Amino acid sequence: MISFSETYHEYTWIEETDFYHHYQNEKLPFLYSCNILKFKRNPTLEEFRLAEKKLMNFQKKMQQDFIHLYAAENEPFSKEVEEYLTKENYTIAAEELLVIDSKDFYFTHQNEEIRVDLVKDNKQLKEYLDFMYQLNLKNGAAYAHKKQDFYVDRFISPKVQQINAYLDGQVVGTANIILSSEYVEIDHFEVAPNFQNKGIGTQIQRFIMALAKDKKVLLVVDKGTKASRMYYHQHYQFSGYQLSAFKRFKSATIINNPQISSSIVSISL
Repeated sequence: MISFSETYHEYTWIEETDFYHHYQNEKLPFLYSCNILKFKRNPTLEEFRLAEKKLMNFQKKMQQDFIHLYAAENEPFSKEVEEYLTKENYTIAAEELLVIDSKDFYFTHQNEEIRVDLVKDNKQLKEYLDFMYQLNLKNGAAYAHKKQDFYVDRFISPKVQQINAYLDGQVVGTANIILSSEYVEIDHFEVAPNFQNKGIGTQIQRFIMALAKDKKVLLVVDKGTKASRMYYHQHYQFSGYQLSAFKRFKSATIINNPQISSSIVSISL
């Protein structure tokens, strides 16, 4: 089975102990998904609180207002740790890793009015940036502005390819694909709220499946959501899960809250 360690991450290693890895991204301190601690194994409550205290002190030093920890892949938090998380007002979330052979992608309808294209030049990049800015305004103007540099860096990166979907010349959906020798990973998959349920997401996925050819396609999705159920219907297969615990300890900084994640695929087709 493919593991979460094989998916694309935009953070760097900070510290390793006997029971956790600590990762950070200095360029993206406001993004919860790029500033995390991952347990190697199920921690005892004492180990969890030790890691929590150390991470919280580090986050405060870095002027970050949140703490974000992951259980070991395919393992739940222990009952005592889960009770502690609930008591301390953490949000516990679950993500699933889904995989599909491109030839197995299943869809019942398509929208030939949708044109899908790779973002290859500055004009298409501006269209992508404008679309994402408007989408990110739900998290505030400061957050939407900060994410623009993130998208430009992805445009430059040789590992990431951005995609625009057009209807009547207007961008109505986007996605990123991360290319490796074995996989094509779908990330930042978005459809404009006013254009959902029109087959736009299906057209984007058909485009990606054609690019993937004989490579497996993978994505991470929030467990138990409408999007998750849709992907299973399209013949994606389960390849693992991971639990996270998230908490903010002040409210001044705008961040991306994982309870309803926009960096994880969560669309309606």
